[in-house]
Amino acid sequence: PQSLKQPKRERLLSNIQFCMDVSGSMIGPRYEMAREAIESFTRAREGDAFGLTIFGSQQMRWIPLTKDLTAIRNAMPFANPEHQPIHMAGTLIGAALKFCHDNMVLEATEGDRLIILVSDGASSDLGAGQENEIAELLKNDRIAVYHIHVAEDDIPQEVVTIARETGGEAFAAHDSASLKAVFTHIDRMRPAAFKP
Repeated sequence: PQSLKQPKRERLLSNIQFCMDVSGSMIGPRYEMAREAIESFTRAREGDAFGLTIFGSQQMRWIPLTKDLTAIRNAMPFANPEHQPIHMAGTLIGAALKFCHDNMVLEATEGDRLIILVSDGASSDLGAGQENEIAELLKNDRIAVYHIHVAEDDIPQEVVTIARETGGEAFAAHDSASLKAVFTHIDRMRPAAFKP
């Protein structure tokens, strides 16, 4: 039998932001791999709160922070790079991380704050120390960055620096199986938190 009463333990509201690259180079298998993995991760973390930002040369807040994770899954087909306007064709990772930061500090004060950056390329707005400034900004507001590199080349060192400086990590994922393994790893590192 079920009874209506307060739960003994309440899950802390997390703020997990997917920051997904939808530039022209993500068209095709890279997008499909990223989409499937993000959908799987939301199913594994029911009860957490997620948001979705897509970016190229500009940033767009596609889904604000929500615990209705079907919203994230239903939005993914519309985030397909094939459907994006021409001004999204480039890749500006630094601007996208700052954009996510500004949204996150307004949304959830308790629980984990994670940005899961899914991208396949280097960024023209990182380098010359800019990555250190962005890492400091994120670290000061308790935001860890996990980067998932969905390309065959090496992970850009600037993104590795941001991830590690904020307490996250950067991973290479060349296929769906390895990408799912990355999300499993993040899930183990950042289990759901509860308060009595």
